[in-house]
Amino acid sequence: MISDRVDMTLSDEAGFTLIEMMIGMAMGLIILAGLTMMFVSMNDASRAVTSRGERMADLYLVSHLMQAELRGGQDICWDGTNNQIIYQPLDSVVALGTCDTVDATNGAFRMNAANVGGGKPTPYICWDQPNIAGGCQELIRDMSATGLTASSATGIWVVTLVAEYLNENKQTRELSLQFNTWPRN
Repeated sequence: MISDRVDMTLSDEAGFTLIEMMIGMAMGLIILAGLTMMFVSMNDASRAVTSRGERMADLYLVSHLMQAELRGGQDICWDGTNNQIIYQPLDSVVALGTCDTVDATNGAFRMNAANVGGGKPTPYICWDQPNIAGGCQELIRDMSATGLTASSATGIWVVTLVAEYLNENKQTRELSLQFNTWPRN
């Protein structure tokens, strides 16, 4: 005998509906995007801290070299026109004079402008060593345009070095180091 009754009860379903799957995927993508943004932000912050640390280490190294040379000299002068500190070492017999040229037996720390065609894309400080006929040797690059200044009121020279670095927002920022020095001889 054939029954005319149809069973209308729904059996228990054992899966997710399409809506539930879409909501789960959207939540997963939001979490993944947040983690990616956090990774990029931490990476940028790490790069900025590293850049600043390296630049400060470079400034300290240059300041130590400059202090050693300047303190061991007989005389120091600042040539603001050419942005250079000229010094007379102990073994030099040529006095500094008007402080606008560097004699072969005297030395100088010079701030040079960027020369992109010459392989120097940023301003840099070079060292014109006394009694060495090699010209001005680069000490540090990525300096600010006003990266080297010096002044003296009482015989104690205040030298300021200003370099540039990239912060976490990839903006150029200045970092400065100032030291006092004087010729000891």
